[in-house]
Amino acid sequence: MHLKHLNLATSDVPGLAAFFERFFGFRRHIERGSGAFTLLRNDDDFVLTLMKAGKRDPASYPETFHVGFYLDDAAAVRSKRDQLAAAGLSPGDIEEAGRTVRGTHFYCTAPGNVVVEIATPPKLGV
Repeated sequence: MHLKHLNLATSDVPGLAAFFERFFGFRRHIERGSGAFTLLRNDDDFVLTLMKAGKRDPASYPETFHVGFYLDDAAAVRSKRDQLAAAGLSPGDIEEAGRTVRGTHFYCTAPGNVVVEIATPPKLGV
């Protein structure tokens, strides 16, 4: 079994879709409802759906909620941070991998107030 789909509710479906296309290689496959729904897919056949938040949905995700992407090494993490900053976004500072399980990582708030983590994979078995 593989996790191959995620749905995110957001106040900015078009902006968040453009973010995932530009910075993470997703492609739009379906759009409906004048900015209310977009289905994206990446080269790994991961399906990401974005939906306009409903009237009864909470105004935001819990503070620690985020979507994560792994890159192969710390240099790639630094490069992605530079790319996001050059595009006018405000990525956080990079935290280098230490003696803990955490890899090199940073967080960036995407359109629609969705937090994204970019990191090297964790060191399992440490």
